[in-house]
Amino acid sequence: MAHASQLAAPGDFVTHDLTGVPLLIVRGDDGALAGFLNVCRHRGTRVEGAACGKGKKGFVCPYHAWSYGRDGRLLAMTHAHGFEGVERESRGLVRVPVTEAGGLVWARASRATSRADEELDAALGPLADDLLGFGIGSSHVYAPRTFERSMSWKLAMDVFLETYHLRPTHKNTIYEMFFDNLGLVDRVGPHLRNLFPKRSIVELAKEPDAIVGGALRKHANILFHLFPNTLVLVQPDHAAVISAWPIAIDRVRMHAYTLVPEPPLSEKARAYWDANNAILYGATDEDFAMGESIQRGLASGANEEIVFGAFEHALAHFHGEVARRVG
Repeated sequence: MAHASQLAAPGDFVTHDLTGVPLLIVRGDDGALAGFLNVCRHRGTRVEGAACGKGKKGFVCPYHAWSYGRDGRLLAMTHAHGFEGVERESRGLVRVPVTEAGGLVWARASRATSRADEELDAALGPLADDLLGFGIGSSHVYAPRTFERSMSWKLAMDVFLETYHLRPTHKNTIYEMFFDNLGLVDRVGPHLRNLFPKRSIVELAKEPDAIVGGALRKHANILFHLFPNTLVLVQPDHAAVISAWPIAIDRVRMHAYTLVPEPPLSEKARAYWDANNAILYGATDEDFAMGESIQRGLASGANEEIVFGAFEHALAHFHGEVARRVG
């Protein structure tokens, strides 16, 4: 749904519609997050229209001005005498499960239940600690962007999950930094932890073991695929978060942002992060061009099935997990 820094203080909120269900996430007075269906309990209008905001005291439906607190309670009904017998206590905003894990905010687009809350809290498993260890929780959002591509959301994940394509697809851009078709993959429940070593990693063979762990992110890209549709790419001094949301079987909306150690306050700092983003999004544009080409190829009917090589096992795991969940 968001990064924790976007919901830092009471009344900070985000809305979210990309699941197909209108959601509202807000930081409460007690410091905890609350998630709601962004739906008025009178006639069903969207209560909050803004994408995000800071320090909001409450939420007022734009249709008939029913108002709700940060905790979702129904505070007031305009011309309340017309609703004699309606109990305000039962007409608060409908809660959905929400949690913070790994510095990110997660929600389910369905009513909260004790079981759903517990499942969401446990969803990332040990990867939540991994993300916190890489500083994801203490980072700040920079340069969010949203864009669309003509391909399935699953193809948008596929293009990140192997290095078999690095040499031909990125030969004139990032390939010179990496090895050809070399990477490590850990399966962690439905998720994936990927490590793509850079050529400079061979330098660590000369270094004492004590410094090797701390040097990892300098000499490799660490990519977390958080099932089903979120990627966290850890780079030497920052990270990027990319989520893919299906809007049609052959169309995807991508939402991405950079996570930096502190908000950039100078033109020099912004120029530095912009230069890093130019490299990332230049490479992803090359990836997505391949994904769009695949989408057009799928529509032709030439391939009745897709063949994954032995070094494309991360893709096989991802698609197997999708098939299992759908089945």
